[in-house]
Amino acid sequence: MRRLLPVILTAACWPFAGQQVSPFPSKVSPFLARNCQACHNSIKSSGNLNLESYAAPGTLEKNRDGWEAILLRMRAGEMPPKGIARPPADETLLITSSIEQALQAADAALKPDAGRVTARRLNRTEYNNTVHDLLGIDFRPADDFPQDDSGYGFDNIADALSTSPVLMEKYLRAAEKAVQMAIFGPELLKPTVARYQPPYREGADGGDNSRFLSTMAYSITKYDLTGLSLPSALHTLHRFPADGEYIFRIDPEGNRPRPSDPFPVAVWIDGKQLSTVDFEASDNPTAMEGLDKEVRVKVPAGEHWVSVSALRLYEGLPAKYGGLKPTTKPEPPPREQKFALPADATPEQLKEFEAARQAAIARRKRPPQITDVSFHVNFIEILGPFEQRLGPSSESRRKVFTCGHLDGGHTPECTRKLVSDFAQRAYRRPARPTEISRLVGLVAESRRRGMPFESSLGVAIKAMLVSPHFLFRIETDPKPGPRGDAEHRISLHELAARLSYFLWSSMPDEELRRCADRNSLRDPVILQQQVRRMLIDPKAKALVENFGGQWLQVRALESVRPDPVRFMAFDDYLRLSMRRETELFFENMIREDRSVLDFIDGQYSFLNEKLARFYGVSGVSGPEFRKVDLQGTNRGGVLTQGSVLTVTAYATRTSVVLRGKWILENLLNAPVPPPPPEVPALDEKAAGTAMSQRALMEQHRANSICASCHSRMDPLGFGLENYDAIGRWRTNDGKFPIDASGSLPDGKSFSGPAELKSYLSGKREAFAEALTEKMLIYALGRGLDRPDHAIVKTAARRLGEDGYRFSRLISEIVESLPFQSRRGDRAPDVH
Repeated sequence: MRRLLPVILTAACWPFAGQQVSPFPSKVSPFLARNCQACHNSIKSSGNLNLESYAAPGTLEKNRDGWEAILLRMRAGEMPPKGIARPPADETLLITSSIEQALQAADAALKPDAGRVTARRLNRTEYNNTVHDLLGIDFRPADDFPQDDSGYGFDNIADALSTSPVLMEKYLRAAEKAVQMAIFGPELLKPTVARYQPPYREGADGGDNSRFLSTMAYSITKYDLTGLSLPSALHTLHRFPADGEYIFRIDPEGNRPRPSDPFPVAVWIDGKQLSTVDFEASDNPTAMEGLDKEVRVKVPAGEHWVSVSALRLYEGLPAKYGGLKPTTKPEPPPREQKFALPADATPEQLKEFEAARQAAIARRKRPPQITDVSFHVNFIEILGPFEQRLGPSSESRRKVFTCGHLDGGHTPECTRKLVSDFAQRAYRRPARPTEISRLVGLVAESRRRGMPFESSLGVAIKAMLVSPHFLFRIETDPKPGPRGDAEHRISLHELAARLSYFLWSSMPDEELRRCADRNSLRDPVILQQQVRRMLIDPKAKALVENFGGQWLQVRALESVRPDPVRFMAFDDYLRLSMRRETELFFENMIREDRSVLDFIDGQYSFLNEKLARFYGVSGVSGPEFRKVDLQGTNRGGVLTQGSVLTVTAYATRTSVVLRGKWILENLLNAPVPPPPPEVPALDEKAAGTAMSQRALMEQHRANSICASCHSRMDPLGFGLENYDAIGRWRTNDGKFPIDASGSLPDGKSFSGPAELKSYLSGKREAFAEALTEKMLIYALGRGLDRPDHAIVKTAARRLGEDGYRFSRLISEIVESLPFQSRRGDRAPDVH
């Protein structure tokens, strides 16, 4: 092997014949021979790396991934592994620099290549947004489509977006409904009922809940007066199918001592209080059950955050409770509580009877307390729509009848103009004369069959909505055929579509199309003006939800179910608040054009009272989210946001592996391979009881198969161990104190999340490359080829030179070769 390695490393330099690359064969070869040959050979190919397979000419080009893996692990200090004598640090630095220079030279020798994207089907989000922007209707038919497949971490990857017969049937039905809504208005819907029932939370209903006093985060005089952050509230997302009135039926549970004043229960939509209804006091824990009450309110169509809460729950109580604004009603005489006991009671029933009697006596004797008062939304039912608004909206008619005749009176010239205008927007390019003639012919044929003009126009629109030119983003070669261009710049309308689906997940708007029509969109000044305009447009929220939600993996928050016994604090209000915090943080970065390094350690976030109490941040009251300074707290950056911490944990415990893996893959662009099948599982029951999680993981790492990957993941994950499985700060894991220190293979160490973030901030170049690569994959809708890596490195470097501003990241991507050009369909693939 010692004899072979110089050959391998000399062959690795094959692409650079005639160039001065002497450090590579003269330094790297002996270094690897001394330090690597014992483990990485044909007999013992540790880590599935056999350096003998690198002996062929051009190995650096053909086995680039392998050389990058070698470089990554040497830089991280993983190789040689602990327990084996290591070379001097300065020598290792020289070798890693030589390998990196050789890789850079290999990249420089590559011909730039734009790459090719398969004709890309609109994914579900893009379909919904495009139908909305094209027709001006609030209609989300794609919610009923089959789930989109993902690739490279995103669901807009062309090669992963397959088409099935079932999906085509859905397209046909969606086109019919969309045309009906846009031209004639929504159909009259029959009222339906949707029920939302929160999971049972012990202590939120009636009964003796004294044992919860010590864990309550509020008091009878200091609490959320809106009730939204109390355990008694209900929060959910509901899609209202049409504009109209809806009935909210509220089913309560709980008890309220007599004499107390009635208390109002409010219905909220998207954080705004719409209506209230009063509930009466009752000191019987079950007396409220079945006493449903209803409110009727107008709600616009679409998905809304629905909340139901008790307002000023602890006001109007008897004065002895010490609450605010006590009732003026006189105290009634005490009532003797009677227990009906069957004559043939068994000994067990007698025992239960006596226990209940003694408990009742004890309750009467103890002082009044806050847990005597409780209210719980057992469920709500949403019925509707009623008084539905019918007829097409003015917006949809303006988008369809572009000839200006919104109320009829169409001229003979209207048909061609309407069809041409709609086709240009639906196909996201100027329609060809043959296409327009064919569509005009559909209208004429329908008219000959006796259909009204608007219905006939609808036939043509439906045809466009099921056309491949609408359903797919098709980019064509200007010179098709064997002699066509191997690589070419995409058309300006194709560039406009790439921009809009990148930043808005929807079709180009009128201004973007106008720039393409005037042949000005590729002008650098105009292009940057459009990018800035699009980023501050409300539609840029799609970039937050679709790119951010998948990159940060917080989309998974909607499906996580932390153990309700271990994590009683986690409810739907907290879940929705966590998601909103991350979205607002990302939106603010775009709007204010902040540094992307804020993702690592931005000393601010967006909190409402619920989330602020959960984080232990003072001075925030009310349901509104507002920007909060986090300096001096244990929060900052997305790593410490509840959304990320919750999706990187298990239902019953934290996971240093999941959190460490998340950091490596999403922040440092250093993914780890999947675990081998023979790796034993952790003993979850032992965590926090028999031993700390750190001890468990050290036991796990004793397995040599596991050690190499865990030496990178676990230290990073341990840096976040002060946050439990739902992101709450803690100092103990069960009965064991938290040790949040980490020692990395490169010799760096830290203690706690603050020092972990400082370590990551020092890796800003790696983070910039990681974010750029993720964003470029999302923007192009494909995985990256070898030539793309040089573009990523250049863009990341320029991003750093411009203070890591978010807009610079977007600019580098939209100005890049692969974004503005494509390889011809008949050109060979480049890998």
